[in-house]
Amino acid sequence: MNTSRFRNIFTNSVRTTLTVILFIVNILVAVATIVAAYGGYADPSRHLMCALISMMLPGILIAGLLTAIIDLIFRWRFALIQCVAWLISLPSLLVYSPMHIGTEKLTPEEESRSFTLLTYNVLQFWDFRGNVPGLERNATIDYILDTDADIVNLQEVEFIKSWPLWQITDGQIRELTERYPYRVVNVSKDLTVLSKYPFEFLSIPMPGNSSEKMALFRLNVMGETIHLFNVHLESIGLSMADKQLYTDLFKKAPASELALKREMRDVKHQLIDKLSAAFKKRVNQARFIRETIDSIGGNFIVAGDFNDIQGCYAIRTILGDDMHDAYADNAFGPTITYHGNRFYFRIDHVLYGGDLRAVDIERGNQPSSDHYPLLTTFVLGSSDRDKPQP
Repeated sequence: MNTSRFRNIFTNSVRTTLTVILFIVNILVAVATIVAAYGGYADPSRHLMCALISMMLPGILIAGLLTAIIDLIFRWRFALIQCVAWLISLPSLLVYSPMHIGTEKLTPEEESRSFTLLTYNVLQFWDFRGNVPGLERNATIDYILDTDADIVNLQEVEFIKSWPLWQITDGQIRELTERYPYRVVNVSKDLTVLSKYPFEFLSIPMPGNSSEKMALFRLNVMGETIHLFNVHLESIGLSMADKQLYTDLFKKAPASELALKREMRDVKHQLIDKLSAAFKKRVNQARFIRETIDSIGGNFIVAGDFNDIQGCYAIRTILGDDMHDAYADNAFGPTITYHGNRFYFRIDHVLYGGDLRAVDIERGNQPSSDHYPLLTTFVLGSSDRDKPQP
């Protein structure tokens, strides 16, 4: 066998092998995309892996895009595999990254029936950035005042009073008090509502034990009754050691195979086990919220820190067949609402149902908490454009 022929055989063999590998990679990434997109349909108490893969959707989509680019360079037909996966996953991808351009323009009559709701985990009004030179007033409270929302739905609030250590001034407290005559502070574990409209806190039996962080309010908004569930669903409960372990995973590669095995074992026990427990708890909380919505009916808003991503099983449980996700209905592109400890997810949500319509939602960029706020505009009552035409 001459050298030229041997070289050709070797080259063809390598090319065939690389083609097979590229095909397998395409299949694996495509399957992962579909599982991540629809993992929220599976109960995490029985199918934990589906929920975990769903949390990796952004990374999987990036992997799919890179794979498609490689396909276009070497085997363009393979790119169709990723296109098919994206097409199959499209309904869920549009929840993760809606494509609504612009804001719905309201008629004067709709404007008169509109109101705004701000939901915000404020981290006890402590500044997540630490000591900010020259800061004389609490940045989080100033943001709330600047937004001037009609209803302010807060999590992690033990008190609202002047506190020099956190730059909470007497003037800010006075402004809040004047702006929001109706207030309930620190019920059901640090949940708070400030409102320009009258409301009452409804004491209802919660599932499980006293650790539940859910509070139900009945508001009178322009003569209409709206029930608001302020929620702070079960968190993962990571310790500082857990967060450091997660951070270290992205900083450096393990020094040896033994170190890698040790890290993987630690990840399983410190992260995966806690994730599993939190998923199960949130499912029970979501079922309770859904049962409450069904028993009361009418206009409902469920807003706050869900500690879970868009399209997850808990949110799908609450949504049922008759509620909506304000972000999916109005936003453009993906976003995050949590930015602490390298966990970058959208875990704050606004869900609504009844004779309400969300017409706009904005994510604020105020970084003084480890969460970003969401400001939603609602219209009460059916729009003329939604009524059947004769």
